[in-house]
Amino acid sequence: MQESNDVMSSLLSRLSSNRLRIYWLLYTTGFLGLFLINGALTSVILYRYDPGSNSDGLAILVPTAIVGTALFAGRILGAFSQPVAGHISDNSSWKWGKRRPFIAMSTWPMVASFALLFNPLITESSEGKNLYLISLISLFYLAFSLYQVTYLAWLPELASQDTQRLTLSGWLAIASLLGIILGGAGTPWLVENYGFTPMTIIIGLVSLGTLLLPLLVSETVDRQPRPNLSLFVALKASWENPSFRPYVLAVSSAWVSMSILSVSPTFFAIALFHQDIGFGGLVTLLILGGAAIGMLGIKPLVKKFGKKKALQLSMIWLGIGTMLLSVIPIWLGKSFLPLYLVLMPIGCMGLGGFFILPNAMISDVIACDVKLDHSAQAIYFGGRGLFMELSIGLGVLLAGWLLSLGKTATQPLGVQLSLVAAGFFAFASAKLLVAYPIAK
Repeated sequence: MQESNDVMSSLLSRLSSNRLRIYWLLYTTGFLGLFLINGALTSVILYRYDPGSNSDGLAILVPTAIVGTALFAGRILGAFSQPVAGHISDNSSWKWGKRRPFIAMSTWPMVASFALLFNPLITESSEGKNLYLISLISLFYLAFSLYQVTYLAWLPELASQDTQRLTLSGWLAIASLLGIILGGAGTPWLVENYGFTPMTIIIGLVSLGTLLLPLLVSETVDRQPRPNLSLFVALKASWENPSFRPYVLAVSSAWVSMSILSVSPTFFAIALFHQDIGFGGLVTLLILGGAAIGMLGIKPLVKKFGKKKALQLSMIWLGIGTMLLSVIPIWLGKSFLPLYLVLMPIGCMGLGGFFILPNAMISDVIACDVKLDHSAQAIYFGGRGLFMELSIGLGVLLAGWLLSLGKTATQPLGVQLSLVAAGFFAFASAKLLVAYPIAK
């Protein structure tokens, strides 16, 4: 009888584990879609509106500096919407759950605004073209932020144990990496070979499907009454968590570095390698290949040093790598290309820690909260999202300004300075983590 009970218990445990993995797989596809559509947008949006002298017949619709400013403005709007969305999500009691309704509502405007950005209803002589660009980018990032904060706030429910969180964060890192590869590397190739409209159809449809797949995961509906704290009180309580402040500032600095790297590969190809826009896809693959290699070493690093030191080491590696990549063309002249293609993924290996560890660490931060009920997950993700979106916007804004100083083969200064800026913010992230009190 005891043996029969043990077999049944083992079977139920295995079934539960298999169902959890299926849920994780469905859930993870949302991150793939999120990074796919955002990677597609950031990789060629500057080129779409200001192709410079490499236009292949494209008109210059809006100067690069204004595009960078528009991206920053969109990120600002998305940033301030995240705490609001998180607060509303935490206090909602819909029969579909706290997170899934927001995921469903935000997907459609995100995909629609993406399509209109790359098939603009304006010409070079149109009045209000700057307003058109800013309005659609703002809509895109408003929907993007609404999706992101409620999606990530769902993570602690799906992975309740520390080892599960690290594993699921690893899954999310792989999904985001794949999304960036498909969006960041595949989009320039699609544009080069087929044009913007076919690219929009392909990326839009794939993103739509993957963004909606998490809705197939069942969500626990919690109808227990809780104190309805105001948004300001909830944000203040989360900010008073001593672990949250250094965590969010360090991660935000890392995001500035990442956002600079995400919008620059097209111009790396043009200015540093003297290649066409399609080569920018290979540059993105090299950067993300380095991140993938770096991800393989994260678990051993965490096991030996803990999450905090593992992330610090990752950011220091990234800082050194990007600084070196900025000066190699000066040292080696035009003969540097083969060596550069080898060194680029090595220099970017530190991104592996960036992709995995922040999502694994935030659950530790939430667990230290002594003021908010643990069901108030999304306010932390919303607060982090506020800083993160501001940082990404700042990175894109800096990239736009720096690239305006030179982004061609004859004048590559702006491209080189963008690498220096990425390295600086990576070092700043490692420094800010010194104050983070959780060692595990």
